Amino acid sequence: MFFELTPYIKGLRKLNFWTALFCFFVVTISGINQAACENCPSSDQLQQSVQSIMKRDVEIKGIRSTPYKGLCEIHVRISGRDNLLYTNSENEFLMFGNLIESKSGANLTKKALEEYTRLSPKEVQKLRSYIAFSIGKSKVELFYVTDPQCPYCKKGEQILKKMAEDGEITVHFILYPLSFHKGAKEQCISIICDNKGLEGLESEYQSENQCAQGKNKVEATNLFMTEKGITGTPGYIFTDGIIHTGLLHEPMLRDRLGLPPPKEEEIPEPPKKTEKK
Repeated sequence: MFFELTPYIKGLRKLNFWTALFCFFVVTISGINQAACENCPSSDQLQQSVQSIMKRDVEIKGIRSTPYKGLCEIHVRISGRDNLLYTNSENEFLMFGNLIESKSGANLTKKALEEYTRLSPKEVQKLRSYIAFSIGKSKVELFYVTDPQCPYCKKGEQILKKMAEDGEITVHFILYPLSFHKGAKEQCISIICDNKGLEGLESEYQSENQCAQGKNKVEATNLFMTEKGITGTPGYIFTDGIIHTGLLHEPMLRDRLGLPPPKEEEIPEPPKKTEKK
Protein backbone atom coordinates (compact mmCIF):
# COMPACT_ATOMS: atom_id res chain seq x y z
CA MET A 1 0.00 0.00 0.00
CA PHE A 2 1.22 3.48 -0.83
CA PHE A 3 0.47 6.60 1.19
CA GLU A 4 0.11 9.98 -0.46
CA LEU A 5 1.97 12.35 1.85
CA THR A 6 0.77 15.64 0.37
CA PRO A 7 -1.09 16.85 3.52
CA TYR A 8 2.11 16.46 5.48
CA ILE A 9 4.22 18.36 2.96
CA LYS A 10 1.94 21.37 2.84
CA GLY A 11 2.87 22.29 6.40
CA LEU A 12 6.63 22.14 5.81
CA ARG A 13 8.90 25.06 5.01
CA LYS A 14 11.79 24.85 2.61
CA LEU A 15 15.34 24.88 3.93
CA ASN A 16 17.14 28.20 3.98
CA PHE A 17 19.38 28.40 0.90
CA TRP A 18 22.42 29.58 2.85
CA THR A 19 22.07 26.77 5.40
CA ALA A 20 21.98 24.20 2.61
CA LEU A 21 24.97 25.83 0.91
CA PHE A 22 26.93 25.86 4.18
CA CYS A 23 26.21 22.15 4.72
CA PHE A 24 27.32 21.36 1.19
CA PHE A 25 30.57 23.29 1.76
CA VAL A 26 31.29 21.60 5.11
CA VAL A 27 30.54 18.10 3.82
CA THR A 28 32.55 18.58 0.63
CA ILE A 29 35.60 20.20 2.22
CA SER A 30 35.84 18.50 5.60
CA GLY A 31 34.22 15.14 4.95
CA ILE A 32 31.91 15.46 7.99
CA ASN A 33 29.07 12.92 8.06
CA GLN A 34 26.34 14.31 5.79
CA ALA A 35 23.46 13.10 7.96
CA ALA A 36 24.89 14.94 10.98
CA CYS A 37 25.31 18.20 9.06
CA GLU A 38 21.80 18.02 7.71
CA ASN A 39 20.43 17.08 11.15
CA CYS A 40 19.25 13.62 10.11
CA PRO A 41 19.52 10.45 12.23
CA SER A 42 22.66 8.36 11.90
CA SER A 43 22.80 5.14 9.92
CA ASP A 44 23.08 3.10 13.14
CA GLN A 45 19.96 4.71 14.63
CA LEU A 46 17.93 4.09 11.49
CA GLN A 47 19.20 0.55 11.00
CA GLN A 48 17.79 -0.44 14.38
CA SER A 49 14.47 1.33 13.84
CA VAL A 50 13.79 0.03 10.34
CA GLN A 51 14.96 -3.49 11.20
CA SER A 52 12.59 -3.73 14.16
CA ILE A 53 9.61 -2.63 12.05
CA MET A 54 10.33 -4.54 8.84
CA LYS A 55 11.36 -7.78 10.59
CA ARG A 56 13.78 -8.59 7.77
CA ASP A 57 17.28 -7.75 6.58
CA VAL A 58 17.59 -4.08 5.71
CA GLU A 59 20.57 -2.28 4.22
CA ILE A 60 20.78 1.49 4.71
CA LYS A 61 22.18 2.81 1.42
CA GLY A 62 22.03 6.53 2.13
CA ILE A 63 20.51 9.30 4.26
CA ARG A 64 19.92 12.91 3.27
CA SER A 65 17.69 15.84 4.08
CA THR A 66 14.94 16.88 1.70
CA PRO A 67 14.12 20.46 0.59
CA TYR A 68 11.42 20.37 3.29
CA LYS A 69 12.50 21.39 6.77
CA GLY A 70 12.68 18.54 9.25
CA LEU A 71 12.09 15.77 6.71
CA CYS A 72 14.86 13.25 6.04
CA GLU A 73 15.01 10.74 3.19
CA ILE A 74 16.37 7.22 3.74
CA HIS A 75 17.47 5.04 0.84
CA VAL A 76 17.12 1.39 1.89
CA ARG A 77 17.40 -1.97 0.23
CA ILE A 78 14.89 -4.48 1.58
CA SER A 79 14.96 -8.07 0.32
CA GLY A 80 17.15 -6.94 -2.58
CA ARG A 81 14.84 -4.13 -3.64
CA ASP A 82 15.47 -0.38 -3.38
CA ASN A 83 12.95 1.76 -1.48
CA LEU A 84 12.71 5.18 0.14
CA LEU A 85 11.49 5.91 3.66
CA TYR A 86 11.06 9.22 5.47
CA THR A 87 11.67 10.33 9.06
CA ASN A 88 12.53 13.47 11.03
CA SER A 89 15.77 14.53 12.70
CA GLU A 90 14.78 12.84 15.98
CA ASN A 91 13.81 9.58 14.25
CA GLU A 92 10.37 9.78 15.88
CA PHE A 93 8.50 8.15 13.00
CA LEU A 94 8.95 6.29 9.71
CA MET A 95 6.79 7.03 6.69
CA PHE A 96 6.40 4.59 3.82
CA GLY A 97 4.93 5.61 0.48
CA ASN A 98 5.07 8.29 -2.16
CA LEU A 99 5.94 11.89 -1.40
CA ILE A 100 3.75 14.04 -3.67
CA GLU A 101 4.47 17.71 -4.33
CA SER A 102 1.29 19.67 -3.71
CA LYS A 103 1.62 22.30 -6.44
CA SER A 104 2.77 20.14 -9.35
CA GLY A 105 1.51 16.71 -8.32
CA ALA A 106 4.98 15.34 -9.08
CA ASN A 107 5.96 12.06 -7.43
CA LEU A 108 9.13 13.12 -5.61
CA THR A 109 9.76 9.63 -4.26
CA LYS A 110 9.79 8.12 -7.73
CA LYS A 111 12.12 10.80 -9.06
CA ALA A 112 14.54 10.40 -6.16
CA LEU A 113 14.53 6.61 -6.43
CA GLU A 114 15.28 6.81 -10.15
CA GLU A 115 18.33 8.91 -9.38
CA TYR A 116 19.48 6.61 -6.59
CA THR A 117 19.27 3.52 -8.83
CA ARG A 118 20.48 5.20 -12.02
CA LEU A 119 23.24 3.33 -13.87
CA SER A 120 26.48 5.13 -14.61
CA PRO A 121 27.60 5.51 -18.27
CA LYS A 122 30.14 2.75 -17.60
CA GLU A 123 27.40 0.44 -16.30
CA VAL A 124 25.18 1.21 -19.31
CA GLN A 125 28.08 0.24 -21.55
CA LYS A 126 28.56 -2.96 -19.55
CA LEU A 127 24.87 -3.72 -20.04
CA ARG A 128 25.55 -4.26 -23.73
CA SER A 129 27.48 -7.43 -22.94
CA TYR A 130 24.26 -8.96 -21.57
CA ILE A 131 22.18 -8.39 -24.73
CA ALA A 132 20.61 -11.63 -25.99
CA PHE A 133 19.31 -10.12 -29.25
CA SER A 134 18.09 -6.83 -30.67
CA ILE A 135 15.29 -5.65 -32.98
CA GLY A 136 14.92 -2.41 -34.91
CA LYS A 137 17.40 -0.07 -36.59
CA SER A 138 16.60 3.30 -35.04
CA LYS A 139 19.04 5.58 -33.21
CA VAL A 140 16.55 5.69 -30.32
CA GLU A 141 17.60 2.78 -28.11
CA LEU A 142 16.50 1.10 -24.90
CA PHE A 143 17.18 -2.13 -23.03
CA TYR A 144 14.26 -4.41 -22.21
CA VAL A 145 14.71 -6.83 -19.30
CA THR A 146 12.36 -9.76 -19.69
CA ASP A 147 11.55 -13.34 -18.67
CA PRO A 148 10.00 -15.87 -21.11
CA GLN A 149 7.29 -16.81 -18.61
CA CYS A 150 6.37 -13.28 -17.49
CA PRO A 151 2.82 -12.37 -18.70
CA TYR A 152 3.27 -8.60 -18.38
CA CYS A 153 6.55 -8.86 -20.28
CA LYS A 154 4.65 -10.27 -23.26
CA LYS A 155 2.36 -7.23 -23.32
CA GLY A 156 5.40 -4.97 -23.30
CA GLU A 157 7.06 -7.01 -26.03
CA GLN A 158 4.13 -6.46 -28.38
CA ILE A 159 4.33 -2.68 -27.92
CA LEU A 160 8.10 -2.69 -28.49
CA LYS A 161 7.83 -5.01 -31.51
CA LYS A 162 5.34 -2.71 -33.24
CA MET A 163 7.43 0.41 -32.56
CA ALA A 164 10.57 -1.33 -33.82
CA GLU A 165 8.81 -2.51 -36.98
CA ASP A 166 7.70 1.07 -37.58
CA GLY A 167 11.34 2.13 -37.45
CA GLU A 168 10.92 4.23 -34.30
CA ILE A 169 13.16 2.38 -31.83
CA THR A 170 15.89 -0.22 -31.40
CA VAL A 171 15.26 -2.63 -28.54
CA HIS A 172 18.03 -4.63 -26.90
CA PHE A 173 16.54 -7.66 -25.13
CA ILE A 174 18.16 -8.85 -21.91
CA LEU A 175 16.95 -12.22 -20.65
CA TYR A 176 16.53 -12.29 -16.88
CA PRO A 177 14.83 -15.52 -15.69
CA LEU A 178 13.14 -15.12 -12.32
CA SER A 179 13.92 -17.85 -9.81
CA PHE A 180 10.26 -18.77 -9.20
CA HIS A 181 9.61 -19.46 -12.91
CA LYS A 182 10.46 -23.13 -13.30
CA GLY A 183 12.52 -23.80 -16.42
CA ALA A 184 12.85 -20.11 -17.35
CA LYS A 185 16.63 -20.16 -16.99
CA GLU A 186 16.92 -23.13 -19.36
CA GLN A 187 14.61 -21.38 -21.82
CA CYS A 188 16.75 -18.23 -21.78
CA ILE A 189 19.92 -20.23 -22.35
CA SER A 190 18.31 -22.14 -25.24
CA ILE A 191 17.12 -18.94 -26.92
CA ILE A 192 20.65 -17.53 -26.80
CA CYS A 193 22.44 -20.75 -27.77
CA ASP A 194 20.13 -21.54 -30.70
CA ASN A 195 19.90 -17.87 -31.76
CA LYS A 196 16.09 -17.91 -31.71
CA GLY A 197 15.62 -14.20 -31.01
CA LEU A 198 12.21 -12.65 -30.49
CA GLU A 199 10.38 -15.59 -32.07
CA GLY A 200 11.93 -17.93 -29.50
CA LEU A 201 11.07 -15.59 -26.65
CA GLU A 202 7.45 -15.28 -27.77
CA SER A 203 7.04 -19.06 -28.11
CA GLU A 204 8.90 -19.82 -24.85
CA TYR A 205 11.36 -21.89 -26.85
CA GLN A 206 13.45 -24.51 -25.06
CA SER A 207 15.91 -27.13 -26.27
CA GLU A 208 18.58 -29.41 -24.89
CA ASN A 209 21.21 -26.91 -26.02
CA GLN A 210 22.56 -25.38 -22.81
CA CYS A 211 25.82 -24.06 -24.25
CA ALA A 212 28.45 -22.43 -22.05
CA GLN A 213 28.14 -19.07 -23.81
CA GLY A 214 24.39 -18.87 -23.11
CA LYS A 215 24.73 -20.12 -19.55
CA ASN A 216 27.50 -17.64 -18.74
CA LYS A 217 25.52 -14.73 -20.21
CA VAL A 218 22.34 -15.56 -18.29
CA GLU A 219 24.18 -16.06 -15.00
CA ALA A 220 26.15 -12.83 -15.45
CA THR A 221 22.88 -11.02 -16.21
CA ASN A 222 21.28 -12.40 -13.04
CA LEU A 223 24.24 -11.24 -10.96
CA PHE A 224 24.21 -7.73 -12.46
CA MET A 225 20.45 -7.28 -11.99
CA THR A 226 20.60 -8.50 -8.39
CA GLU A 227 23.44 -6.10 -7.61
CA LYS A 228 21.39 -3.22 -9.04
CA GLY A 229 18.29 -4.11 -7.02
CA ILE A 230 16.23 -5.21 -10.02
CA THR A 231 14.09 -8.04 -8.70
CA GLY A 232 11.26 -8.23 -11.23
CA THR A 233 10.29 -8.00 -14.87
CA PRO A 234 9.55 -6.35 -17.21
CA GLY A 235 12.24 -3.73 -16.83
CA TYR A 236 13.15 -0.81 -19.05
CA ILE A 237 16.66 0.61 -18.89
CA PHE A 238 17.17 3.80 -20.87
CA THR A 239 20.44 4.98 -22.34
CA ASP A 240 20.70 7.72 -19.69
CA GLY A 241 20.84 4.95 -17.05
CA ILE A 242 17.31 5.44 -15.65
CA ILE A 243 15.60 2.16 -14.69
CA HIS A 244 11.85 1.57 -14.74
CA THR A 245 10.44 -1.71 -13.43
CA GLY A 246 6.93 -2.68 -14.46
CA LEU A 247 4.93 -2.49 -17.67
CA LEU A 248 5.03 0.83 -19.51
CA HIS A 249 2.06 1.48 -21.76
CA GLU A 250 2.81 3.00 -25.14
CA PRO A 251 1.95 6.65 -24.37
CA MET A 252 4.20 6.67 -21.28
CA LEU A 253 7.00 4.87 -23.11
CA ARG A 254 6.85 7.31 -26.01
CA ASP A 255 6.92 10.26 -23.65
CA ARG A 256 9.99 8.84 -21.87
CA LEU A 257 11.78 8.30 -25.21
CA GLY A 258 10.88 11.75 -26.50
CA LEU A 259 8.68 10.34 -29.27
CA PRO A 260 5.32 11.78 -30.39
CA PRO A 261 2.13 10.29 -28.91
CA PRO A 262 0.72 7.21 -30.64
CA LYS A 263 -1.49 7.89 -33.62
CA GLU A 264 -5.15 7.31 -33.04
CA GLU A 265 -6.50 4.59 -35.27
CA GLU A 266 -9.02 5.90 -37.73
CA ILE A 267 -12.39 4.28 -37.34
CA PRO A 268 -13.88 3.59 -40.77
CA GLU A 269 -17.21 5.22 -41.41
CA PRO A 270 -20.14 2.81 -41.60
CA PRO A 271 -21.45 2.22 -45.13
CA LYS A 272 -24.26 4.52 -46.15
CA LYS A 273 -27.69 2.96 -46.38
CA THR A 274 -29.23 2.90 -49.80
CA GLU A 275 -32.90 3.72 -49.69
CA LYS A 276 -35.32 1.66 -51.73
CA LYS A 277 -37.24 3.58 -54.33
